Amino acid sequence: MKKLIVIIGICLVLVAMPMTTASPLGKHISLQQHARPMLTNGTFTGVFALKNETGYVPIGTFNGFYGGDTWGNFTGVWSLDNASASGTMDGWYWGHIFWGQLHTDGVNESQWFGGLYRVNTTDSSFKAIAVILGNNDYSIRYAMGTI
Repeated sequence: MKKLIVIIGICLVLVAMPMTTASPLGKHISLQQHARPMLTNGTFTGVFALKNETGYVPIGTFNGFYGGDTWGNFTGVWSLDNASASGTMDGWYWGHIFWGQLHTDGVNESQWFGGLYRVNTTDSSFKAIAVILGNNDYSIRYAMGTI
C-alpha cells in the first residue's frame, strides 16, 4: 500500500509541474484550461511494450471499457503475445493519472500499477507509461492504443 501511495504522489507532482511552469507568474491558473479533453463512456484497445535502444518491443495486447469524464473507471483484459499469461485489469483514472490492479488467470495474487497517459484527440490515440508493482520488485511498461 505504501508503494501505491508513493506512486500516486509522484504522478500528482509530475502532472502539476507543467501546469505551473507553463503559465506566467502572477496570472490566475485555470485548471480547466490545462485539463485533458473529456472522455465519455467508450472502449480502448492497444499493445503494451518494453522499451530499448531501438524503440518499443511489443509483448502483449489489451482491450476494455472505460466510463466517466475527468474522473472514471476502466476494466479490461490483457494477454502476452507468447500466450504464457493472460488476465483482467480494473482501475480508475483522474486527469492524466491512472491506477489499478492486474489479475493473472490462475494466480491468487494481484499486482498494483499506476501511471500517466496522454490522449491525442486528432486521431483518438493514447500513450501511457506505468509502473507495475510486484511482491519484491517493479517493472515499467509502455502502452499505445486507441480509444
